[in-house]
Amino acid sequence: MINIFEHQNYREYLRSYYNEQKAVKKSFSYRSFSKKANINTSSFLFHVIQGKKNLTKNTIVKISGAIGHNREESEYFENLVFFNQADTISEKTYYYSRLIEVRRPLDIENVDKDRYEYYSKWYHSVIREVVVFYNFQDNFSGLGKFLIPPISEKEAKESIKLLEKLGFVEKDNQGLYHQTSNLILTKPGPTETFNVQKFQLEMLEVAMKAYDNIPLFQRMSTSTTFSISEKTFELIKLRAREFQREIMEMARIENDQTRAYQITVNMFPVSRSTLQ
Repeated sequence: MINIFEHQNYREYLRSYYNEQKAVKKSFSYRSFSKKANINTSSFLFHVIQGKKNLTKNTIVKISGAIGHNREESEYFENLVFFNQADTISEKTYYYSRLIEVRRPLDIENVDKDRYEYYSKWYHSVIREVVVFYNFQDNFSGLGKFLIPPISEKEAKESIKLLEKLGFVEKDNQGLYHQTSNLILTKPGPTETFNVQKFQLEMLEVAMKAYDNIPLFQRMSTSTTFSISEKTFELIKLRAREFQREIMEMARIENDQTRAYQITVNMFPVSRSTLQ
């Protein structure tokens, strides 16, 4: 069945649902779909999918019931409709934040307060990823040299020791290291924020070195300067977080890793505000 959580346009979702049902039930039609949803006009859903008509709260509930959504799917569908039909940035920002909250969570492990030592060095997160596909067989010198930029044998050994202590990696009977969870998520408080920011600054330094050490075809760099309102800024932040979740999901289902990558997105003011 079509997964609604993979859609960010409700009209496209309804089109995909209709096409799927039509493929398995030849008798399925806009008329039968409308009848099941207790909507009197048989062409209404066709015009909705074509973008010629919008949905109301009442028709949203009827269509959701006809499709057979559970509670989470119904809530996501409703907020998706209102997001797509919103006229103002403030409305779009509100409904998009609701979509992110409702969307089914990924298989992510939260970092507890006592585990924020993980962010004390930039390479701890890299090594946690590298052990997935690189069997270094306790050759810590080789592990250190495998990183870009390379680190010392001592740093690599201490990093593995820390990752084991914090429970982020474990060693099996064959001597191979494995992640204990595919992805991790941070929700730092005021005290832990410093460690995370320090980690991010170190990663920016690594990114700057990449300009000199990594061929252009092996990296991606892009930047854009634009002027927007504070409301649009908040919406962009929400969309950026959603994009990050999509990337994390792609990484989670990957089963043929060959290299570890770091993506860092920065957005900051380069002028003062007229509201100040």
